[in-house]
Amino acid sequence: MTNDATLQKSPVRPSRRAGGSGPGARPARGGWLRRLATRILWIFVVVWAAVSLTFVLGRVVPADPARLAAGLNAGPEQVAEVRRQLGLDLPLWDQYLNYLGGILRLDLGDSIQSRQPVLQDILYFLPPTLELVFIAAFTYAVIGVSLGVVWALLPDGFRSKLINVISVIGAALPVFWIGLLLQLAVASGLGWLPVSGTLDYGDYGLARITGFTVLDSLLGGNTYALGDAIAHLILPVTALVVSQLGIALRLTRTTVSAELKKPYVRTARARGESEGKVVIVDVLRNSLAPVITMLGLQFGWLLGGTIIVEVVFSWPGLGLYAFNAFRTFDYNPILGITLVITATFVIVNELTDQIIRWLDPRVKELA
Repeated sequence: MTNDATLQKSPVRPSRRAGGSGPGARPARGGWLRRLATRILWIFVVVWAAVSLTFVLGRVVPADPARLAAGLNAGPEQVAEVRRQLGLDLPLWDQYLNYLGGILRLDLGDSIQSRQPVLQDILYFLPPTLELVFIAAFTYAVIGVSLGVVWALLPDGFRSKLINVISVIGAALPVFWIGLLLQLAVASGLGWLPVSGTLDYGDYGLARITGFTVLDSLLGGNTYALGDAIAHLILPVTALVVSQLGIALRLTRTTVSAELKKPYVRTARARGESEGKVVIVDVLRNSLAPVITMLGLQFGWLLGGTIIVEVVFSWPGLGLYAFNAFRTFDYNPILGITLVITATFVIVNELTDQIIRWLDPRVKELA
């Protein structure tokens, strides 16, 4: 039988089901739904802002896409008819509303160059670019983090100086210059790798299933095509990786060096734990949050920065398609590419944020 004194001594614990405020409390059921809805809303806002800004800038550029579409020898009547067909004779506000309505219907308009729907062109040219970006991003992350950890563990000596030189070269040389040097030295000079282009499906009788040359070669079971696909990828991937490698090296070195000086590392070593376990399990995991954030941002840069690399290596992807659209002031492909790159960039950043929350519970508690 309980008395008043017992009731006064019994602590009151916050209910996990009710979403109490204590350290063990579970967040309210509607809390994560509101956060999810807010994040999705911000994704749409960012994409809308980027597309709207690109739309306005494209309309104020002193160029006449109707003239380019009709041809240089077309008369005023023909140009006016093309302008009417493209909807460029309408007020700017009406053009903007029509374009937003087309996006909701997945209609991005037609390209002046290809005379085909922009969405169809993007779906065709996007896989080669994604193949290039995925392989470059994976290579970049593995090499950058690994060498950054080695640089932090061995700050002196020949290896650290060599890594420092690599990071300086990558930061100093622009990506197009790295690509040209690779073409001159490796492709033209030594003849080891193709200078430009990608796998020709017709040469090997392959079907274009996914648009990823390596994956299509594997699906077709053609090892010769696989070797050719990899050979065409090496130089553009190397140019992308080298141009950004210095960022990953220096950031990983800085964060890992800071973690190595903390007391828990000395405690783990004093307990007799192996150096590999201390570095990989403890130090590296605590150092990954800023590194993963940087990798997410770099993935977005790689997706947009492939334009230069694809032009240098004549890589038939979204970057080369965008370059031709910029060169001819083809508005609809420019807007469609902006939509795709912006949406991808925002989604990748959101996934990066979720990975950081999973790795670092402190971030999850602050959310």
